[in-house]
Amino acid sequence: MQVQSEIIRLTDSGYVLKIALDEHKVWAYLAISEPDLDAVTEIVPEEQFEAGGDVHVMAIAQAEDAAEQVQDVLFNMNPNDTVVFLCADAASLQAVLGEFGQTGEQAD
Repeated sequence: MQVQSEIIRLTDSGYVLKIALDEHKVWAYLAISEPDLDAVTEIVPEEQFEAGGDVHVMAIAQAEDAAEQVQDVLFNMNPNDTVVFLCADAASLQAVLGEFGQTGEQAD
């Protein structure tokens, strides 16, 4: 599976990425947050829920978990889906960004 990503926005809680998976696009929201489903509604804007795709939620408890969990969720994503990564700490968030080939710096 070919994966390309772009940071499209920095938010108060983290990052929003547009991800190209082979021939389709999906969205990823990354935030430092407790693994709480209620937090998802604060991280993901309402219009994203209404966009027609599924919303997947992944809790990343430690940086070492990032690679496996990112690969697992990407394998199950369909066009226009959204994935939310609720990361336990900054190291976990950076590990998820790294799995998408990002360093955490937004391109100009």
